[in-house]
Amino acid sequence: MEIHSRMCVAKAVPATAPPLVLLTPLDLFHTSQMPIVLFYENAPAGAAARIESGLATVLDHYPELAGRIGRDEQGRHCIHLNNEGAIFVEVVCSSELAPFLDKRGNDVKDLVGSSTLELGDGMNRVPLIIQVTRFACGGLALSWEGHHRVCDGSAHTQFLLNWASAARTGSLTPGFVPLIHDRSFLSPRDPPVVEDPLVEFVHKPMSRTTVPGQEVLTLTENLTSKQISHLKSLCGNKYTTYETLSAHFWRCMTAARDFEDRSTLVGHFCPANGRSILNAPPGFFGNAIYHTFVQTSAADLLDGSLEHAAGLIRQAVKRASNRVFLESVIDYLALEQAGEDDRPPQAEAKDQSWIPNVMIPCWSRFPLYEVDFGFGDPFRFSTVNVGIEGVFTIGPPRKDGITEVLINVRKEHAQSLLAHLGN
Repeated sequence: MEIHSRMCVAKAVPATAPPLVLLTPLDLFHTSQMPIVLFYENAPAGAAARIESGLATVLDHYPELAGRIGRDEQGRHCIHLNNEGAIFVEVVCSSELAPFLDKRGNDVKDLVGSSTLELGDGMNRVPLIIQVTRFACGGLALSWEGHHRVCDGSAHTQFLLNWASAARTGSLTPGFVPLIHDRSFLSPRDPPVVEDPLVEFVHKPMSRTTVPGQEVLTLTENLTSKQISHLKSLCGNKYTTYETLSAHFWRCMTAARDFEDRSTLVGHFCPANGRSILNAPPGFFGNAIYHTFVQTSAADLLDGSLEHAAGLIRQAVKRASNRVFLESVIDYLALEQAGEDDRPPQAEAKDQSWIPNVMIPCWSRFPLYEVDFGFGDPFRFSTVNVGIEGVFTIGPPRKDGITEVLINVRKEHAQSLLAHLGN
């Protein structure tokens, strides 16, 4: 790998925007970068320049991603819309693209921009880091790390589509709605009120356990549409794809962990999207993701049917899909974050685990395979997971109908998990 260039890409034209955007409790709940890698075949020689030019154009409409995360004069968390720019790195690789396609987790970290930077704590202030890697075969890998405090995955993928459109056509996607910079509709109530006891349990800082020295592998499970249809049929075709797949993965991971005490309570953290619940205005660009939770004994989960597990997940999602629950989440997070400076530092991600629980985010509706910069759609995607054990990430269906699932699992549980998944 050889770094060809490194630069900050700022807005092409100064736009009218406030000096800063205050972050909400839901924004502050998310602390990590979201590194994703898209793979392209036969990219032309000028592909990196086209991608960079499109970025300069689209940032005029997304000033949050050209700013810096910090605090205002009153000490409040915010994004400074100062146009310091997104970081753009271009790398040339003398090898072929093919060997990278089956790599996951830390094995693809060289394709991610932050691995080549020495920003220290300052990296956490940068909303967007891009790396374009050109391979000897003509293939190309595009990685972007969008800071989760700026916005969630739904917002990021809309940015991606507009960025690709700007590179391909010189303008944003038809029907683009200008961003609103006021997130106050996600502010806590005065006074804050937590009306559902589940809220505190799900969103407390220590939902994960610390396991120093654990070795976490990132595995891939490829599911065909036929396999997914079969799993749904086992649930009587009454449950969504997410409910069905997450029930399947929850049961398989619980079996792989092989708890000696079958009365052990095992849980499933389910991400939920609050946009429709709070009537998020058009142009909202932030975080509306929160969590709900379902728990039962290992015996009940494993002895019961797949349909039973899917039903438990549906009940949990239904419990959280209302304004009272979501407003309680926002209020609870605001109360917690008020004392954040007194909280001990969190363990490194590689030493964290969801055991005895699982976390299963779903990216199936993210249009990652439609991000065309003018040289075709990507044919694969990957992610550099931060290494937290017990995470299943359900990707969007590929053109060939395969749904790719990325799994973080302890090394000692990996073979058993693959066996239960049917490999």
